[in-house]
This record gives sequence, C-alpha cells and structure tokens, in this order.
Amino acid sequence: MVHRSHLWITALSIALTLTSPAHADWTLARADAPVAVVRGANVSAAHAGDRLRDGDLLESGDGVVHLQDEHGTLAALGPQTRAMLTADAHVALLRGWLKIAAAACAPPSCATTPVTPRVDTERGAIDIGANAAAIVATRDDAIDIFSETGAQSFAAKPPATIADGRFASIDARARLQRSARPPDAFIAAMPVPFRDALQPLARPVPPASTTPSRAVTYDDIAPWLVSTLPARKTFPARFRSRLADAAFRRDIGTHLKALPDWRALLYPPTRSGVRRARYP
Repeated sequence: MVHRSHLWITALSIALTLTSPAHADWTLARADAPVAVVRGANVSAAHAGDRLRDGDLLESGDGVVHLQDEHGTLAALGPQTRAMLTADAHVALLRGWLKIAAAACAPPSCATTPVTPRVDTERGAIDIGANAAAIVATRDDAIDIFSETGAQSFAAKPPATIADGRFASIDARARLQRSARPPDAFIAAMPVPFRDALQPLARPVPPASTTPSRAVTYDDIAPWLVSTLPARKTFPARFRSRLADAAFRRDIGTHLKALPDWRALLYPPTRSGVRRARYP
C-alpha cells in the first residue's frame, strides 16, 4: 500500500509539472545605466546581462531599460520607473512608463498553454492579448493605456477591452474611459524609444563581477509598502527581518497609520492564557 501511494504521488507530481506554466526568469537585456534591484531584503545594482528573479523590485535611472524573459515576452521601462517582476510574464507597475509585448507565437510553435503577460497597476490588472503590445503609464490620478497592437483586457467588472490602436484611462474609481487615439500630452511625455516596436535583443554576457549589496532601508521600499498593488500583502513577511534594524523599525512605527499590515509585527498580540511577567 505504501509503495502504491508513493507511485501515485510521484505520478501526480509529474502531471502537475507538465500542466503548470513555466516560471521563466527575466534577463536585463539592455540598460543605459545600472538598475537598482531589491532582491529579498537587499538592494544592489544590475547591469546588462544579469538574470532577474521573481519578486525583484526594479527602479530605473535616467535611461530606458529593456527586459525579456524565457517565454519571449519583451518589456521596456522608461526613466524613473518602479516595477516588480513576477513569474509567468507578470509585471507590477508602481510608477512610470512600461511598454510590454507578448511573445510572438504562431501554430504549431505555440506552447500548449501560452503565457499571457499581465500588468498589475494600482487601478487593476491589464491582460496583454496574444501577439499584442501595449504602453502603460501612471499619473497621479489615473493609469493610461495605449494598445499599440492587438487587444488588451482590463480586469474590471465586467472586463473591458481596449481595441487595437485605441487609448484608455483608468481613474481612481477604476472606471475606464476610452478614446480613439492617445492625447497629445501622452505622446509628448512618452519616452522616445517607446515609439519603436520592441525587438528581441541578443542576451549579453553577464558581468564577471558581482555588484555588492546592502540591506534595504525604509526609503528604498516605502513607495511599495504604501501602494495598493496586490504584491503589497507579501511585503511584511518579506521584509520582516529588517525590523531588527532600529532605524527601519522606527520608520515603520512612524508610518504605521499607512501600514496597518505591519502592526502585528511591531506589536504581536498576547497569547491567551499566558501571563506577562511584571518587573519593578
């Protein structure tokens, strides 16, 4: 019986592996300057050729950053952009400009389950269509989307579609407003390289030396901690170890009103039936 159970569990594990989508890593294909990367609870600089991982928080400098993953998904970050990379061609855009293109795919070379790129924003998620490309930008009061090619879907209730060549804005109430073309202000502010279609880039050889890292400070990650992105709920566990640092702990405590999910870590609840010792 034990032997049969072992075989059944093994077969089930293999089946799940074959049917689950691949978790492809990203590569920093090209960058005009080093990119700040928060990995785990440490921050360092990434250069062209470096492999990026699920959960990496990126902050671009003054130039444009080109990324691609093993599925063939292409992405570019504009200057002063904050984004988080997650598995299966998902990107969370916190601030700035993102251009993303689904992997070119045509039968019979397509995978059985094609990977659909998704962009998480503070106004909701945007699913990038098959063989499609889109430009997403943040403003103080809205998210802008330009469907460069193909159709994109915004995860509203009910879901809304942004057709090929159309422009849309999502306001603070997650309401979608469409227009036939991007406004002049959007085009003027758009990074110049975004005017060209994204192209696969030859992956450069990674740098020989490893960039030193340091522990993150509150200022490094504060915009992420107070965001409304779905990834926010993972940050208390991820950065919990930094509470051992007095400065980090003080900053969390100072901003606790905006960080209610950290309260239990700063002030753990008392277990019932356990009496606290009193000291004179």
